[in-house]
Amino acid sequence: MERTATRPRHRIAALAAIGLVLGACATPRTQSADEAGPAKRGGNLNVRLAQDPASLDTVQNTNAGVTYIGHEVFEQLVTINADYQPKPVLAESYKKGDDGLSYTFTLRKGIVFSDGSPLKSSDAVASLKYWVGKGSYAGSLKPVLKDITAPDENTVLVTLSAPFNLVALMAASHGSGIRREADIAAAGPTGIPRDKAIGTGPYKVKSWTPGQEVVLERNDKYQPPSGESSGYSGKKNAYLDTITFKVVADSDAVLNGLQTGIIDVAEASNDQYDQVKRNDTLKVGLEGTANIQYLALNHNSGSIFAKPEAREAMNLIVDKSAIMASQGVPDLVSPNNGAFAAETNKAMYSEAGKATWSKHDPQRAKELFAAAGLTAGQSVRMITTDEFPQFKDALVLVQSELQKIGITATIDSYDFATLIGRKNNEPNSWDVLALMDDANPPVPSYSDNVQGLDNMGYPRDQLAPLLTAYNSATTPEDQSKAIDKIQEFTAQNLPTITLYNGRSYVAYSAKVKGYSGWGMEFADVWLAG
Repeated sequence: MERTATRPRHRIAALAAIGLVLGACATPRTQSADEAGPAKRGGNLNVRLAQDPASLDTVQNTNAGVTYIGHEVFEQLVTINADYQPKPVLAESYKKGDDGLSYTFTLRKGIVFSDGSPLKSSDAVASLKYWVGKGSYAGSLKPVLKDITAPDENTVLVTLSAPFNLVALMAASHGSGIRREADIAAAGPTGIPRDKAIGTGPYKVKSWTPGQEVVLERNDKYQPPSGESSGYSGKKNAYLDTITFKVVADSDAVLNGLQTGIIDVAEASNDQYDQVKRNDTLKVGLEGTANIQYLALNHNSGSIFAKPEAREAMNLIVDKSAIMASQGVPDLVSPNNGAFAAETNKAMYSEAGKATWSKHDPQRAKELFAAAGLTAGQSVRMITTDEFPQFKDALVLVQSELQKIGITATIDSYDFATLIGRKNNEPNSWDVLALMDDANPPVPSYSDNVQGLDNMGYPRDQLAPLLTAYNSATTPEDQSKAIDKIQEFTAQNLPTITLYNGRSYVAYSAKVKGYSGWGMEFADVWLAG
């Protein structure tokens, strides 16, 4: 959502479809053996997939199931722990050059893929080049990437033309997982073939019945990194003999499967939340903040929001609290505070935009719209996708607020492809666009709430030095100051108006132990009874 979901199309789509994988890796921590009893080895875990993933190409394939399965099969040089901090996995260590223009990764020795072939630096180089060349997640890296090379069999060198927080981006992207060089070479127009899903992770593919299920089995050649398991990092125990990912599209069938024991773990729908909570045989794992719902404002010259008075007015008319309350499940939403990252993401969160975000003054908004030149008969044109009802629900409330101050607003809702086509191909045909973005961007430049969605007009030339300051920062304190400056810039220029933070939940059987809802990660799960 890969993310990571689409810059612009497949990143947003994937993030929305999976509730934002990175956000799903949030604050809950796995149960310890002391809390759930001694861990037991063996058994099979049944996990629901909404659709068949078709392949395990974690770079080009944005299907949510690819992410879930991919984290069990593939490992990265570095990944995130439960606190979003980068930790080495296949890398024994990494070092940033003194000038900030290079990163050197030293591989752990003796690592082999599940087929027994040794991990070499050429595998990592091929994998990272594929990640950069074919995926969208690394889009912000491309302009500054010079080369990725292998000085020797245990070293990977990444060189840059300008400073960039490479480790944070790699750690947060499941697409940076390492594969065999030969498997990368076998990639076709639709990605890496399904039979080339060979990794170094705790599980490997046992069987795949298209449209029905994907079965993983323990990888006996897995060699875990040191350190306590946390997030996707640390030593994974692989207690389960197998993990079966079952394709179940219908939400009612998902709930029935959970209640009858056919399914052990599933991301059920929000309208089933109360039913799941009332069932004594099921548990609920609340994932951390996964996404940020927002309204993008069009800075193009053909929109009223090219004018700062109109942007300020829109921020004042939008009742964020009312929109958040309209979503129906209080446990799954929280205030955003104008930030481009979740509060749980300590490295990225800033309250520098909170004062602006918190304002709600319809009368002042009316005055500012008049000052911007919004004339009688001129409508605010709002667009979104009908694939996610909460987007249109938010626009209906905004439409009502605008009507109260005498302003007409229209809402057009499309399938996702048509929506993005209109945004890109008819840049002056819209004013407001409702979508969501990742609440845990690996770097600020990845966030729509920093970069904006318009084709032109938004002062990215003024934003650029602020992003450079962040990428050049050498200490966490300097990075935090840089993020505050970026957040102040977005509060002043309003590329978007953030509405609220949303999160998902995982429903799972009471027999599932060692799990509390931290994403869809099962390498430390075991079964009771």
